[in-house]
Amino acid sequence: MKYKVTTIPELLNESYLLVPELITSIKSVIQKINKESWVYFIPFLLTYNLYPKRSLYYADIFDTTIVFQHIKNNTNERIDFVIPPFPLNSQSLKSLDVFIQLVKDQLDQDSIRILWVDKLDKNSLAEYFGNRLTIEKEETEYLYDVKSVISMDGPSFKDLRKSVNKVKKQFPEFKKMEYEDLDEAMELLKNWRKVQGRKNDFLLDWGYTKKALMIFKEFSNEDLYAWCIKIDNKMVGFAMAGPITKDVANFFIIKTDIDISGLSLYLRWRVLRELKEFSIVNDASDLGIQGLKQHKMKLRPFDYNTVFTVSIKS
Repeated sequence: MKYKVTTIPELLNESYLLVPELITSIKSVIQKINKESWVYFIPFLLTYNLYPKRSLYYADIFDTTIVFQHIKNNTNERIDFVIPPFPLNSQSLKSLDVFIQLVKDQLDQDSIRILWVDKLDKNSLAEYFGNRLTIEKEETEYLYDVKSVISMDGPSFKDLRKSVNKVKKQFPEFKKMEYEDLDEAMELLKNWRKVQGRKNDFLLDWGYTKKALMIFKEFSNEDLYAWCIKIDNKMVGFAMAGPITKDVANFFIIKTDIDISGLSLYLRWRVLRELKEFSIVNDASDLGIQGLKQHKMKLRPFDYNTVFTVSIKS
């Protein structure tokens, strides 16, 4: 990308809309920085792009790669970063400052947000931008030791063992999800949304889950793993996961029939059995929802990864 873009239309024209065709080039860059946060899972970045409502772009500026979102409607236009420029160094920090000024001049936007920032990058940003940087939100991502969850040994895993054994009595069929399973998965997602209600905060994943099903066939088996579970020949759940690094996997999506007690825990446990080549699984944050926190805690996280949303004033 040319560095000296002077207008937002020129910036968008010189950037690449995030689509599956870019997987190889994006992956080659992201793997070099070896990030372990949930957001660095390539399929998530591609499915978070809900063009034209929320458009994600990928661009190169000098030796810096950026991923930003562009939101435009009848009353508002805004640009924010999804993740910090990478690699984050003195050159990319200067480029970020130029980008912030461009957005201010073109959109009259007095600050730019970076939606997901890990602790190390937050410190680098704070050192460079000083009091221009503020933290808007802090979340903790759950990290599971794969071997411990698979074995379910000891009293701390009592609830998980109980759920797994309860569902086993219904003779569930767990299998790799294929293209012909997608209609059932989409119907399950539709029913899940209807039952859970449209106003719950955790439904923010509705959009990218639907997008993941829509473009499922465009991902390779090495980038996105997917399974479904059936009881009495009816799909009652599906899940997706995949690699962030060679040691850390992302637990990307899980949707189950909430009327089947223990099914969500069973499916989480069953998926981790498929991820035994990894040491750690990152299961994202609980979004501050108490029920989701209690659910995730039953898999006994051994550690947490802290991520932030930050805002930088021009």
